Amino acid sequence: MQIRIEQLSDDRRFIPEILGLWNENCIETAECELSDEDKAAIQNQLKQYSQSEFGMVCVAFDETSKLVGYGLASMKKDLVIQECYGQIDELYVLPEYRRQKTARAIVEKLSRWLQYKNASPIYVFVDLDNKLAQDFWESSGLSKEFYIMSNN
Repeated sequence: MQIRIEQLSDDRRFIPEILGLWNENCIETAECELSDEDKAAIQNQLKQYSQSEFGMVCVAFDETSKLVGYGLASMKKDLVIQECYGQIDELYVLPEYRRQKTARAIVEKLSRWLQYKNASPIYVFVDLDNKLAQDFWESSGLSKEFYIMSNN
């Protein structure tokens, strides 16, 4: 199977498809669908990331040009040490395209972009209950560093 990874630029025709995949991700991980308000906010985020020098959206297509995955990365600034670091904000691949290195290809593209922007280190937030994601990120070279606590 041939997978093609592209950076999304001002071409907004894929945004509805990405929103569809994002909704699939929510159903799979949170057992709920996106609200209209969520969809509008995500659509705005996708536009901002694809137009900003501080964000990137990657999309993955199969050999029939079907959108099968996406990833978002952003640069953040540590205000204490005044240096930039990278964050992979979102990653999703349709279940039938998993274990075929699609997610790895998206992560590699996002990581190369962050390295090009001198945004290091790279962080990823992973749900404590998502063992599959934790294993994936560890196999991608990341390690558990600390837990983030919240009042939610």
